[in-house]
Amino acid sequence: MKRLFLRLFAVCLLLIPSFVAAEGPSGDFTVDSEGIGNTREEALLLAKREAIEKGIGTMLVSQTEVKNFMLQKDVVITQTAGSVRRYDVLLEQHLPDGTWQVQIRAVVSLDSIRADLAALKILLESMDKPRMMVLIKEDGGNYAENAVVDYLRGKGFDLVDPAQTAALMNKGDDLIQRATQGDPVAAAKIGADNGAEYVLVGTVSKSQVANPLLQSSGMVSGQASLTAKVVNCSNGRIVASKASSGASPHISADVAQSQAAGKAAQKLMDDELFEAIVASFQDTVNNGVNLEVTVRNVADYQAQKGIAAFFEGVTGVNSVTKRGFGNGELKLSVLYRGQADAFCDAVDGQNVTGKTLAVTSVAGSGIVMTLK
Repeated sequence: MKRLFLRLFAVCLLLIPSFVAAEGPSGDFTVDSEGIGNTREEALLLAKREAIEKGIGTMLVSQTEVKNFMLQKDVVITQTAGSVRRYDVLLEQHLPDGTWQVQIRAVVSLDSIRADLAALKILLESMDKPRMMVLIKEDGGNYAENAVVDYLRGKGFDLVDPAQTAALMNKGDDLIQRATQGDPVAAAKIGADNGAEYVLVGTVSKSQVANPLLQSSGMVSGQASLTAKVVNCSNGRIVASKASSGASPHISADVAQSQAAGKAAQKLMDDELFEAIVASFQDTVNNGVNLEVTVRNVADYQAQKGIAAFFEGVTGVNSVTKRGFGNGELKLSVLYRGQADAFCDAVDGQNVTGKTLAVTSVAGSGIVMTLK
């Protein structure tokens, strides 16, 4: 019992500095960092990323918990290279395997990092913490998918359990094949069926390239390319689409190609895909979410005009666009500044063209109503 008490006391002592320094230091932070990439620019970007990671390590601990008397720290990492105020190149060289190595001494703005993290958190909260699913087809492993999942988790995204995704991939049915090959309709259905608002789908291709410089050392050069799309599960619209490639040397061809796949995924996220996702979210917060509304039992042309006019007058609606009308069914796209449930609350039970509007189904941003 005495030993247990001493252990608990020691843990408490470790916890105290974390709570006292909850705000963390501010100002500028100088750090040496290094990056290795396929090009000089990529190596420099990775060096900046490492500098920011070290800066956050001095500033922010997102979760502190005690498990088995061990202090665990989950440090939030951001890849916002703009937080590097300035840098000096200490070393720059072209390595024998064809990659570049860059070492820098960077001045990192901790205030900028804190602002970036706070802004992203506010944005995700404003979007009601959208859930994302990552589904990447890769022969011989899931290195690319793991890299993307780790990246998004580090940003605070809510993700579908990777084990759930793995079970789907093992089925290998036609819908999975179509989704990973870029079919947005198939991707949206899989995501929606698994409780996701967005799904990132992609395919990895791997190869081995002969490199005379590496052959003398018994190593091979693994190559991988990754194409990916982010799809809104409520309407099947593509939020972002990017491609990237990676290379990695190793004595094992399989390991080299797997590591290359991981690098391709990291590069994919660093090279504007993440920024495209955030830009899409920001646009949604600023201008509204696109609600795909279907109204049934619409009697005639005049009735559908009256319904569209009614929706245009609802508080928070930016615009109403007719997508189709026929067989008593009206399809509209409604740009609404708010969540789908709030829009439904505003219109459900209202009298329109002499009938009562009743919401019968809500799935993501897809809404079905009936005139009764």
